Amino acid sequence: MRILVFGAGSLGSALGGILSTRHEVTLVGRRENMDAVREHGLRLSGEVNMVARVNARETVEGMEEPDLIVLTTKAYHTRAVVDALRLMPWAKPSVITFQNGLGNLEVLRGWKGSMAFGGTTTIGANLPEPGAVRISGLGLTVVGSDLDVEGARRIADAIDACGPRVEIAEDIHREIWSKAIVNACINPLTAILKVPNGRLLDSQTICHLMSDVCEECESVARAAGVLASGYGVFERVKAVARDTAENRSSMLRDIETGRRTEISHINGMICKTGSHHEVAVPLNRALVNIVRALEKG
Repeated sequence: MRILVFGAGSLGSALGGILSTRHEVTLVGRRENMDAVREHGLRLSGEVNMVARVNARETVEGMEEPDLIVLTTKAYHTRAVVDALRLMPWAKPSVITFQNGLGNLEVLRGWKGSMAFGGTTTIGANLPEPGAVRISGLGLTVVGSDLDVEGARRIADAIDACGPRVEIAEDIHREIWSKAIVNACINPLTAILKVPNGRLLDSQTICHLMSDVCEECESVARAAGVLASGYGVFERVKAVARDTAENRSSMLRDIETGRRTEISHINGMICKTGSHHEVAVPLNRALVNIVRALEKG
């Protein structure tokens, strides 16, 4: 399969390197990273040790039509990426999002309809230097669609053949919301407190706060018809914090490096959906405002 990974940061580079063991992969990312990949190959270490030979580009202009587009950009770039891809004379590619936050699949479906798929993954990755990605865990990858289950199965098989554990979910919206709730509980608190994920579990006070944030998020998801009554996410929040104890969340890394965070597409989208359904979300609003203040600071 010919696969385009658009957004070759830490996750995109990790996915691209893993997929290159069975597929022809092209990465699109920032110049510094792509220059290093072109010169030395994509170096993977940790759970996967190899030098992946992939195509590396900064734009899609002039490239051969792929069979599948994997989108791993920051959520605030989704619309701009779709606008760029719409200009390409491509008819056949399906597209799948492995991005953080809410609303990405809806944007992709506005472009590709039933050929747009949702996904989540707990692959742990970071870029210690350009052209090098360290994979701390392969975790679980979930692929799904309520419109084309067989299409989701083909994508899942293509990923599964390369090593990661993959599951198929018809209710991909629930999976995306569940991941967003986990991120809403962990990411902003690590960014505010400037600690790795696992440190959140060391404080009973912070654990209570995470639980209260989770309860707010679940109330919004139930009001939106995404989560059924009794479907709890907090045990998953604690499990992810434990399993990624040494990881510094992407939101914390963004604050540390002075980059824009995805707070608007995680807790911010939960606030927006809460307002629409008249569900109070004071804790999520507070987290959004604090992280935005840290961004400006």
